[in-house]
Amino acid sequence: MGKNNSMVVVSGCPRSGTSLMMDCLRTSFGEDRIIGHKFPQIKFNEKLDLETESEFESRKYINSIINPDAEKDFQLTKDLNPNGFWECIYTVKGIKWHFNMPDLNKKFCKIVSQGLFNSNPCYISKVIFMLRDPRQVAKSQERLRRFSFASYSDEMNSDFLIHTPEMFITVTYSACKWILENPSVPIHVINYDDLVMNPDKVFSNLKYFLGEGDFSKNPINRKLRRSHSEVIKNDLWEYADTIYEFFKNGNYEKVIKYFERNSKFILKEKVTTFCTRLRQNVVYNQCLDCKSSCDLIKNFKKVSESRNIDWEKEPCMFDCLTGPFSEHISMEESIKKNHWL
Repeated sequence: MGKNNSMVVVSGCPRSGTSLMMDCLRTSFGEDRIIGHKFPQIKFNEKLDLETESEFESRKYINSIINPDAEKDFQLTKDLNPNGFWECIYTVKGIKWHFNMPDLNKKFCKIVSQGLFNSNPCYISKVIFMLRDPRQVAKSQERLRRFSFASYSDEMNSDFLIHTPEMFITVTYSACKWILENPSVPIHVINYDDLVMNPDKVFSNLKYFLGEGDFSKNPINRKLRRSHSEVIKNDLWEYADTIYEFFKNGNYEKVIKYFERNSKFILKEKVTTFCTRLRQNVVYNQCLDCKSSCDLIKNFKKVSESRNIDWEKEPCMFDCLTGPFSEHISMEESIKKNHWL
């Protein structure tokens, strides 16, 4: 089928304005040009078209056990995206190939950055890429996570904060790889703040990019700019800000080189190290805690001794390979400076 059955994709990091853009396109071109649904489509207490009464009652009963706050979930999700999310099966996983591929021609579909990375370019004619300040993205993700997992009757506490730029960094890197690997697919970048604060100019440029569209009526409301940047301590902000500036200026190759050069630090919390003193893999934060917690070291010693390991003669691989040091120490030096002693 190739490009004869291709669509315009709206992409970007989750919470960067992809759903807002989908709603703008829906308003401009009509719902028949949109692939996806206004998620959440129904309330949990509404019967589906194909459900029997018995199935409906059974589903309601299960929902009441699993999520007694389902109705509140629905209302709060509406607050996050008042006009819907407009998502489909391709939104997160991307579009590859299916036996029953629908007619994609002249359609618009939301596929976020990580899904774009997994998508077959044969089915994509153009990409509208939504870009948003990583601090705003992180704050908006925090609001979504709070609404999704926290108790709504209680004041939120810091345990629910996910104000981190890690997702922005990793999915933007993935998007850049796809963009560079598919230079024949035109891309048009829209900054979220520009869309909200100066929609007329943004839509004029978008119409030129698409070659069509009446954007005189659109759902843009300046109140949508609700997730403002905050000063939250995190070692990754410097990386996020740099990648944001590179992407904003169309320097996709610089994003990739910068990420790969610093990936050990960006992804450090996901890094595992083989601890020779325990004979098992441990995560980055466990290694950090092991450096400062006497109680943790005591517990590790007990485990090591129960496994008949002579830990006094074993090097620390965090010191030798993994730790964020410009020069890692030798195994001999690590044994000599054994912090378990």
